[in-house]
Amino acid sequence: MLAESLTALAGAGATALIGAMATDVWQGARGGAVRLFGRGGEARGTAIGAQLDEDADLVVRAEPAGADEIRAELLPVWRRRLLLLLEEHPDSEGELRELVARVQNGLPTGRQVWTQSNTARDHGTLFAVQGGSLHYHPATGGWVPPPTDEDGADGTG
Repeated sequence: MLAESLTALAGAGATALIGAMATDVWQGARGGAVRLFGRGGEARGTAIGAQLDEDADLVVRAEPAGADEIRAELLPVWRRRLLLLLEEHPDSEGELRELVARVQNGLPTGRQVWTQSNTARDHGTLFAVQGGSLHYHPATGGWVPPPTDEDGADGTG
């Protein structure tokens, strides 16, 4: 299992790569990714390049709102691919960090930000996290005691 820092790096790499699609920095980002994945052999680099081209074409052809939705769908796919790359080639960490920095510096400010919208309905409970871990420990029996008032006397908060 990879260290949290490498998992975060894979997430940052995927975010940078997906964010670069349909921008002026795309060709540099694509080339860097192909070089990284090419460590597994030229055929693998070529296959990754073709997949990147196909995914970028989806983003280019989409309407602006649709492009963000497509990027959101592609993000976990490329995060997983980068995680596998780091597992197979731990020495690629430095090169991936450089690629992420180069792409992030070239992206317009608006492309560096991802938003997350979450809605809980019908007495639902929602737990969300972006770029980290969430640990939830339910109360025994599902019952959560009410907060106490300042004096702690009546237990009603």
